[in-house]
Amino acid sequence: MISADELHEPATYPSITRMRISHDAIPEWPIDLEFHYDGYTIPNAQPPITLGDVLYMIHSLLHRQITHQDWARLSLSEETAIARAYTRRCRSVPSSAQVEASQGVKRIDYLLDKHVFRGLVRTHDEDGFYHWKLITG
Repeated sequence: MISADELHEPATYPSITRMRISHDAIPEWPIDLEFHYDGYTIPNAQPPITLGDVLYMIHSLLHRQITHQDWARLSLSEETAIARAYTRRCRSVPSSAQVEASQGVKRIDYLLDKHVFRGLVRTHDEDGFYHWKLITG
């Protein structure tokens, strides 16, 4: 379990205000996190991206439904593998299987059976973002 205090800790050291997370299985959906001045924060005292920010964004973006266009781009073998992952995900929590099934295929289904978070690894930076690879297993 992660405590509330740990979720508010900076995600990196030194702390950063911009990062991009990608996964080899879904390169078309990078996860971008960037602090924006909101009028309530002291200028030039930007808070860093926190562990909670990172975990929330990974979870929320992987649980977005795919579009019909996303599905149309898949090969027949990819469709079959992703459909099986979707079915396994829906059946994994019997109490909410019907709700999950009604929401359709999600990005996390593209990870197939490698959907457990294992961490992030720093990779080559570009475009002013600090880049990280999402590792799953």
